[in-house]
Amino acid sequence: MNFGPETQKSFVDTWECDENGHLNIQFYWKRFGDAGQVFHLLMDQPHKPWIDRHVRYHKELHAGTNTVVHTNATADQEWLVHHLTDGENGNISATAVDRLIPGNADTAFPDGQIPDQIPDQIPDLAKARSLPTALLQPIDTRSVLEDGRGILSHRSMVEPQECDHDGNLLDQQYISRFSHAAPAFWQHSGATRGWMDEHNLGSVAVEMKATKHAAITAGTALEIISWQSQTGNKTLTFRHQVNEVATGKPLYSGAVTALLMDLTKRRAVSLPDFIRKSTKS
Repeated sequence: MNFGPETQKSFVDTWECDENGHLNIQFYWKRFGDAGQVFHLLMDQPHKPWIDRHVRYHKELHAGTNTVVHTNATADQEWLVHHLTDGENGNISATAVDRLIPGNADTAFPDGQIPDQIPDQIPDLAKARSLPTALLQPIDTRSVLEDGRGILSHRSMVEPQECDHDGNLLDQQYISRFSHAAPAFWQHSGATRGWMDEHNLGSVAVEMKATKHAAITAGTALEIISWQSQTGNKTLTFRHQVNEVATGKPLYSGAVTALLMDLTKRRAVSLPDFIRKSTKS
């Protein structure tokens, strides 16, 4: 599969960068969201929303960098692959694989009826490395709260300006909530903001996916329950589930593989024992 046409071109502004001094994850997803819609326009096709998106972050992007997204589709038009590159040197900064809502549906959310296998056309660089390829399935989050593994990590209202022209939550806003929930999870694990500052560390996502379960519109109150799913020497994988506050209905799920990065050397460090112990308890 070649990269396909240019579907989004932009520039990293300082206000898009986070406390680690690089482009925040929500703005990667904004670029991918734009790219998907532009691709369908260029192909003279009706836009098909994604139901599941998997992203791998390969290189950091900093303020002042030009960015370019190229997008292409599989032969059956059921998958999109995005390559986000540094516009100056062509280095790949991130890849995204969008599993589109099947058929001609634009609002249906099938309950696990989509095959798990991904097409051979998906390039290896974009394939899942530490996260499942299958759609994430919602759970009864009361169980992880009651046994202490999970925490309430975020609550917010969906505002009209966070939604697109059809009234649905923008891609960026799905992931901005994960970005804001992650510090609460790290704090729960013992890695407080003060501890990170003392050791000159930042928390960084290296792989991420999200699965939609239902449409989200303005006026909806959301809450995120977060819990650990796997711990390695340098990486920690955790789950987010976003529920509607009023009903408890699952709206979308996320999985994140993250690490702690030395902010001077820009390299991953081993997770401290207290994190591994806390996430196994």
